[in-house]
Amino acid sequence: MGLEKLTVEEIVSKLRPIDDIFFHKLAETEGFCEELLQVIVKNNIELIEVTPQKSLRNIKAKSVIIDVYCVDTDNKSYNIEVQKSDNDEHEKRVRYNGSNMDTYITEKGIKYKDLPESYVIYITEFDMFDEGETIYHIIRSIKETKKKVYNGYNEIYVNTLIDDGSDIAELMKIFKSSDIPDNKKFPRICEAIKAIKEEKGSGDMCKLVEDYGKQERREGKREGKREGKREAKRDLIINLMKTMNVSMSQSMDMLLIPEEEREIYMEMI
Repeated sequence: MGLEKLTVEEIVSKLRPIDDIFFHKLAETEGFCEELLQVIVKNNIELIEVTPQKSLRNIKAKSVIIDVYCVDTDNKSYNIEVQKSDNDEHEKRVRYNGSNMDTYITEKGIKYKDLPESYVIYITEFDMFDEGETIYHIIRSIKETKKKVYNGYNEIYVNTLIDDGSDIAELMKIFKSSDIPDNKKFPRICEAIKAIKEEKGSGDMCKLVEDYGKQERREGKREGKREGKREAKRDLIINLMKTMNVSMSQSMDMLLIPEEEREIYMEMI
């Protein structure tokens, strides 16, 4: 059933916190991000700024829009991202977002020792590192001595796939569910989801649904273009195989097709 045939209530009922449109709306709710960060970072964090879809402009390079930008009372900065699709260079994306955030928060003339601590919290529907953990903390260390070193940048990956029995895994069950939760461990998060889900007739909710529909249509168009490009490349592979009498592997070598994509074309031919 297409989105245009669904009622507002039906669309809202399908939304989950891991869906970025819904996540942005939840982030506007007082206490949602604060409680989320307290559970993941395990600190008594008090936020003084929360900005969904924060634009970090870079005059000389690519600007970015991060899902949520937060600042706490200790002047620590947080970028919270949600990601459903495993079709990106996620670690490089985190690296680029982090560098842009440092540029944004750094005042001209600041000494390096005064550079505020920053965090990137990257929440996914898949286990990014396939190590069977709910949460991964990336720690810098000296290769030769294994000594840990810290420069104030914190990189944390959390996923909804692995349930290790922790409070974080329990929270991630809420993130991947479309139900209205009732969990006393996360009262502000549950209240935020309930408040938005039950405002089905409000103007804000209608706009949320409209945004969701637009996003679905954009993703559908992108997927269509991606498929079209793959089909064109598949035809090139077949052409080379026939005209130059080469194997499929040799044909893909000539077209410089990355190893990680080759299985896709092998299934298409």
